Amino acid sequence: MKLETIITNSKEIFLDARGVSVTVHLWSNCEGVSLQVHGKNGDLPLKMAGALRWEDIDALMVALSAARAA
Repeated sequence: MKLETIITNSKEIFLDARGVSVTVHLWSNCEGVSLQVHGKNGDLPLKMAGALRWEDIDALMVALSAARAA
């Protein structure tokens, strides 16, 4: 059996907006992020969570922009 501990520097970004709270954790290898979106109703319900590469995020942003413009 092999047990290993790795310590890396990473960043977390927190955003509080009207009715929503967003947490973004940048991956230590800089290839993407993990994110959580919570509503601000009493118990902070989870609205969305995911782990995406930057390419996936770019595609998602384009799709959301197209949906908003439609």
